[in-house]
Amino acid sequence: METNQFNLVGPCGIFCGECECYKAKDSEQLMAYLVSRGIKAEKLPCAGCRNVEGLCPVIGSVCETYNCAKEHAVDFCYECSDYPCTRLMPVADGATVYPHNMKTFCLSFIKSKGLDEFVKAYPEIKLKYYNGKMAVGKGPQMD
Repeated sequence: METNQFNLVGPCGIFCGECECYKAKDSEQLMAYLVSRGIKAEKLPCAGCRNVEGLCPVIGSVCETYNCAKEHAVDFCYECSDYPCTRLMPVADGATVYPHNMKTFCLSFIKSKGLDEFVKAYPEIKLKYYNGKMAVGKGPQMD
């Protein structure tokens, strides 16, 4: 596993390498858009959850889930004796915008197949989450 990949996957299973705040490093237009959406310019681009010790530019403070993982001395939430906890519970609010409902799936994927395979698969995971159509009993499907 590459150290950079580890540093770009938060304890919660979100892949920072696909986050717009991280990708803003390569796009002035994306940077301007994020600032227009209320993210402070001095917090951009984000270097990734672990590289900024959980200081998330989207929430403007240190992520409580990051701190929790640190307090429990785990690299990933699935390693915690309290897993799964309510911090990872999916909610409908913001589900079409934020990747929070993907956390438990992502953590299960990392635990089962490893971080390298997760990073390779993440673009498809994200695509199915945001663009897939739910087929009851089959899961998300791409048309």
